[in-house]
Amino acid sequence: MCDEDLRTRLKTLSEELEELEEEQSYVLKQTGLHLPGHTVRRYDAEVQTLKASIAEIITELELRK
Repeated sequence: MCDEDLRTRLKTLSEELEELEEEQSYVLKQTGLHLPGHTVRRYDAEVQTLKASIAEIITELELRK
């Protein structure tokens, strides 16, 4: 991938992470709503996956400088 593609991908992943964290916060803070444990684990796994992808792209961009 070229640098521009990586930056575009980084922006997209960052936006996805932000949206997912907002959704997670909203869903998990619902009072009176019982959520199964797998829901919390799913959010955590998705957040960690996005963060890992973002870190990989940042590392690649730094190596290319």
